[in-house]
Amino acid sequence: MNAEQPMEAHLGGGDALGAGWVSGDVYGWLLMLEKVVDGSSNMVVVTDAQRRIRWVNATYTRVTGWTLEEAMGRRPRELLHGPQTDAEELSRLTQRLNQRDSVGSVELVNYKKSGEPYIVSLSIEPLYDSRGDLQAYLSIQTDVTERRRLEREALELGQRLKVAQRLARLGRIECDPQHGQPAWSGEVFRILGLEPDGQPRGFEHLLAHAHEDDQVAVRRALAAGDASGQEVEVEFGVTGVHGGRRWVRCRGRQTPGFCGSMMAWTVQDVTIYHTRLDERRRLNEVLNRQVAERTRKLEASNQALAEFSYALSHDLRAPLRHLSSFATLLQDELAESGPCPDSVRLYADKINQAAGKMQRLIEGLLSFARFGREGLSLAPMDMGALVGELVAELRGGTAGREVRWQVQASMPTVLCDPILLREVWANLLDNALKYSGHREVSVVEIACEPHEDGWLFSVRDNGIGFDTAYADKLFGMFQRLHRDTRFGGEGIGLALVRRIVQSHGGRIWADARVNEGATFFVYLPSEPPLREPVPEVDAVSPPSVM
Repeated sequence: MNAEQPMEAHLGGGDALGAGWVSGDVYGWLLMLEKVVDGSSNMVVVTDAQRRIRWVNATYTRVTGWTLEEAMGRRPRELLHGPQTDAEELSRLTQRLNQRDSVGSVELVNYKKSGEPYIVSLSIEPLYDSRGDLQAYLSIQTDVTERRRLEREALELGQRLKVAQRLARLGRIECDPQHGQPAWSGEVFRILGLEPDGQPRGFEHLLAHAHEDDQVAVRRALAAGDASGQEVEVEFGVTGVHGGRRWVRCRGRQTPGFCGSMMAWTVQDVTIYHTRLDERRRLNEVLNRQVAERTRKLEASNQALAEFSYALSHDLRAPLRHLSSFATLLQDELAESGPCPDSVRLYADKINQAAGKMQRLIEGLLSFARFGREGLSLAPMDMGALVGELVAELRGGTAGREVRWQVQASMPTVLCDPILLREVWANLLDNALKYSGHREVSVVEIACEPHEDGWLFSVRDNGIGFDTAYADKLFGMFQRLHRDTRFGGEGIGLALVRRIVQSHGGRIWADARVNEGATFFVYLPSEPPLREPVPEVDAVSPPSVM
């Protein structure tokens, strides 16, 4: 026998009390109930006056797993209650049943036959016969586990959404489902420094805190959105209750519902964004003023450099030419006038040598200044061909010396200013020959290898080298590291070389040991900068006596 068998099979003669456990009118009512609840989605349980189960429908068996035969004669609490069942709620339920009160929509945690908990909403109605005697209890139960799970998830989702919106400074203006009117979320109140008051508040209430000009622009955007049916996005400043100015970005769309066809809005606090924009704008203004000031100083410096170059080329070179000429005339006069003190001839030679050195210094300064005013003329240049040409020229000036050239067979073609790069190679190779001139055999090695999106060239010699502790002076104006008079020079060549290399976006450095030679490294990028970078300012010190 199971729960789908007719109720009369369970209310009839097989029972110890026979059909007499309920009166005839209640018995007839129960038979009618069987027809009503057949196939119901709710669980139906009939118990006697002692609250022992007499009948359950098929839904009860499907939900709980207990068949009618298993449940017959047992109290519901023996089958359904467990660890999570609320004892206090169960006690109140029992008390009300003892008082023969109806029970409506009470929720309990019950347990299936498998031990799985579920949430049930139950209503219990006592049944009386025509004489008013309690005959049975009718329990209608609904499994609300899934409904409560969905409600709990929706609540948790809502809480997480509120937290996320608070962290993102994102508020809402939408229809309040409880009152059917537009309402602000807490974040909108926070933006304006207001306390939530439960009053209906829509977008117009927020717009009232904006400047009049902003209100006009926003309403114009709203009108355009209404006409197109598209989402509206506006950004405007608002003034809070304490006078603080903040910025909000609002996005809205028509959402038909029980509030009417209202516009639902998101309201985001973008004050930090606007603050950063203002800071950047102020910083740009400061930078522009600094650039203008530096440009003015640079123009003044260029003007001073032009005047200095003019003075070098005209005002200083002319007296030097006169000085050199008169020194030469004096030497000729002394030679024709007969014997004279050797010291006089020595002094005349000193004057002529000093004038020549000063002339060379002026020429070097003019070359340095001239490069600062001229830009780069870039063109592909075969470094192998350029080095080969210079080596051939230098061989002609080393008669009587044994020089061993070791030049890498293959060198790349580099985008550069050929005239200026020729000056770089000429200086480096000339220095290698000059400072290895005391060796029986001068060795000059020239090599190249790929390096950092460019090329690394090196010129190595077996000369006298230098102390790397003073390497920072190598590329300064008028700086020399050797006192030996065998090695001439005015200390301008390497300064010019560094400036040329830097103008190509490259670097130059050197490594050496005293009496063990030196190696100069030049890095050139594959693509020089489009504009010449501002070169480092070289401190001009007096010519060295070294």
